[in-house]
Amino acid sequence: MNWLKWITNTRKIITLFRENYELIKSVTLTALILLSLVLTWSLWTFKPSYPFLEDARTVKKQEVDDPAEIQDVVNPTQVIYHNGSKLYGAEANNVIEKFHNTLKETKFIIEPGTRTLPFDPEDKLIKETDHQYIEVIYPVEMTQEIYKEVFSFESEITASKPQYVDRIFLYKSDSSGSIEGYLVSYQSKKMQKIKASNNALLPLINDIDDMVANSSLVPYLSYDIEQRNDDGQNEIQQRFYFPKNKLELNKYNYISRATNEDTYELYKKALFKDPQAVKSATSDNEITYADGTAAMVVKILQNRFTYTNFAGSANPNTTQISPLFQSIDYINTHAGWGNPYILWNIGTYTTDFWLFVENLPVLDPEIQMSLTWYENELQEYERSLVQLDLSETSIPSSLTEEVTIQSGDSVINKLKESDYNTNYIKDIRIGYTMKKREPHIYMLEPQWFINYDIKGWEPLFKEDREEGF
Repeated sequence: MNWLKWITNTRKIITLFRENYELIKSVTLTALILLSLVLTWSLWTFKPSYPFLEDARTVKKQEVDDPAEIQDVVNPTQVIYHNGSKLYGAEANNVIEKFHNTLKETKFIIEPGTRTLPFDPEDKLIKETDHQYIEVIYPVEMTQEIYKEVFSFESEITASKPQYVDRIFLYKSDSSGSIEGYLVSYQSKKMQKIKASNNALLPLINDIDDMVANSSLVPYLSYDIEQRNDDGQNEIQQRFYFPKNKLELNKYNYISRATNEDTYELYKKALFKDPQAVKSATSDNEITYADGTAAMVVKILQNRFTYTNFAGSANPNTTQISPLFQSIDYINTHAGWGNPYILWNIGTYTTDFWLFVENLPVLDPEIQMSLTWYENELQEYERSLVQLDLSETSIPSSLTEEVTIQSGDSVINKLKESDYNTNYIKDIRIGYTMKKREPHIYMLEPQWFINYDIKGWEPLFKEDREEGF
């Protein structure tokens, strides 16, 4: 019967177990020891996947009114028209905005087989232009992965093409009537021939002489910083363009949105992974928010905060992503930009942005924004809490004043008189300084700035606006 077979088989199993009891016990004990070691090692080395946790909150954080793309934050700051030996330029007017917007609509191609060429600022550049071309200048050297996103290319950008680009030359071809040009790196002295495959730029280039006639473009002069090369020859390291004559620019006043507990709460919810776990403490005009893995320190008087992540990277072996791409995505999904910002500096791990108003950067350090990354994890995020209402109706036009900006000759004289070591001059340009006039009113005043050595940006004419005339 079946039950007799079942009993017989059961007895055999019990007998087998008794005969091999010691062996089974040893194997089981060994397996448990190994499992314990594995679990202990996993516990010691475990790091929570913060990027994964962050993704779970992305849907909530993406609800911002002003998400930016790379073409929105990589913006030119000067347009120079070369007409033979004459220079004309645009500073703080809508010509810069027109070129920026039109370049976003332009498709470029790089013809197969064309080589990257050496660039010499003193070579009368592009012979086929009859020395008439437009130079669109960006405030930062763009890596290849950045500029192929800023400019739209129909052809592939290979590793042999310029690795860095900080300006683009444009001209109308005499043979075809189409727009051609060069991607240029002033630092590495390289350039690459390009052609526009559509006609988006053509009307703007055709109108360039009219812009000179109606003073949208005004006379400019160049100022070179040279160094001796290994052959004992002077080589141009940097070339700046200054307005030849005095400029009449506007001084603006803007209302700022109130900064209060709701503002701090907005950023606390956006930046911390678990806002409910955040504790706060106040001392000496500072408010510190912390959860054990990160801290946000608000400096009340400066109206700025610094957010620091102490947790470290969850994926230390991942390929480093450009800090610019990471910064744009992070700001877009963590309470947004608030005002228009443009890129002004990019390093291996950092990106820095200027507030950009009326086609001029605000060079006051209290308003600049900076993000630092390491192994694709945010380490530090520093920004101003000031958000200006830039709408035309925010403040009466009667409060807009016209001021005089020193001429290019005055700038050059000032540089000579002040004994600046040209080896340490990083940049010279017109920008805004921002001053608080009332609790919620800020004044943006244009003036000349110099970025010198480790001092950073500071006004060139410190004492008297008319100094140097």
